[in-house]
Amino acid sequence: MILRRIHIGIAMPFFPMAYILIISVLVFLCALPVTGKAQQTVKKTTRTPVYTKEGSASCLFCHSGEKIRAISTSPHGNAQTPETPAAKRGCESCHGPGSIHISRAHGGKGFPPLTRFGRPDTNSPREEQLQACLSCHGDINAGETQIVFVGSPHDRSNINCSTCHTMHVETDPINGRETQTRTCNRCHRRVITEHPRFVEKGIDFDALNCSACHDVHTPVEPHD
Repeated sequence: MILRRIHIGIAMPFFPMAYILIISVLVFLCALPVTGKAQQTVKKTTRTPVYTKEGSASCLFCHSGEKIRAISTSPHGNAQTPETPAAKRGCESCHGPGSIHISRAHGGKGFPPLTRFGRPDTNSPREEQLQACLSCHGDINAGETQIVFVGSPHDRSNINCSTCHTMHVETDPINGRETQTRTCNRCHRRVITEHPRFVEKGIDFDALNCSACHDVHTPVEPHD
């Protein structure tokens, strides 16, 4: 212990007391709130994702399973058709810019995920999913192929496009007669079971699919 004699002639332990004083000051300074420019300095930098230069090749480096690659045989995966996702930005056409997601430094962790399709409670918000689909299919320039989903019977909070449509397959089940009926049957089982067969009109009801008569993408006309 180092002793220092002050002017009144009393010996005091200077070394330990000086360190106690320094520590107390540091604790006090650390407890002060960070404001102004100092706060701006420590604020986390927000990064905005952009489309990747490599496109789908960047995605397939990790997401290379059979289910993912199956979309290449579907209409969405036909790069020879100018307006398809494959001809534009590939996977990112529907799932959004992926520069941060594929970052080697982070692997996408800790950042907002890309657009994921499915039930909104476990995937991306419904409005985000609808925007991804309707940005192409709802385009007014699409002419007769335009899908006007908003205001239709299926425009409900628990339904989005992927409720009925499947993209990562060669053929969307909703387009086949039997597979379409099974898809509709998930929600409309009672209606399908009790539906009139129109035998007296000479109609082969079982040869038809639901969309032969029902257009679920047509907005419902308001009743007087």
